[in-house]
Parts: sequence; C-alpha cells; structure tokens
Amino acid sequence: MSKQLAIPFALDAAGQIAAVEHPDRQLSQRARAVVATTPTERVMQPDFGTDLRAFLFAPNDAVTRDAIRLTVQAATSRWEPKAVVKRIEPIVKDEEQGIADVFVDIGYSNTDPEETDVLGEDVVIRPGGRVDTY
Repeated sequence: MSKQLAIPFALDAAGQIAAVEHPDRQLSQRARAVVATTPTERVMQPDFGTDLRAFLFAPNDAVTRDAIRLTVQAATSRWEPKAVVKRIEPIVKDEEQGIADVFVDIGYSNTDPEETDVLGEDVVIRPGGRVDTY
C-alpha cells in the first residue's frame, strides 16, 4: 500500500513525517487541497486550485450557489480526475455575516456513484483560505 504525506504537513508521535496510507483518506486530502488552494498560490503550478474568492461578496442566491458548485466541480475534475464529486453544497450562515461553507462529498470514479461511500469528513472552505474538516 502506498503512502502519501499528511496534509497539512505534520510530524507523528515518533517525530517522523506524518503519512497517510488509506486510499480514501489520500483522495480526501488531495481533493481538499484542490478546493482550498487559490490559483497562483503554487509557484510551479499557478493554475492549480479553485478560485472561490470571486464569490466572497456575491449575493446569496441560487445563481451564486450554482456558480460555486460548477467552479468546485471543474477544478476537482481537472486536478483530481479519479474523484467523483457526489455533492457540493454552499451554505451561508445568516447569523455569521460573510461566512459561507462549501461542503464537498467525494468518492472514487471507479465505482458506481450511488454505491460510493461518503468519506468520513466534509470539506469546509471559509473566506480567507481557512479549511476545516468535519
């Protein structure tokens, strides 16, 4: 089984570089990196990522939510082609003005999307680039 560096970069309890072996967890990390990275953040791959900044001050309406879904879907399918995005749900919290979460459920494309297991976490992208997982 192959290993992949843990994202975000960390050390494990033994002081070694943390690694992830489970394929679902690896896919989740890579997809989270695509969604949470703003284009131009990576020097050698300036096109990598998803530009969610354009929606930061957009109105909370169906058009904006659909545009967010399409933007996340396009970036994920370009940079992580083995992933199938099962659900993308922008959620605006009225009590926290200016905060919007983007929940992304991801599975593998080598299985029927109806049978794909939901990964154990949702990706939450917050304005300013903070990424939370639940």
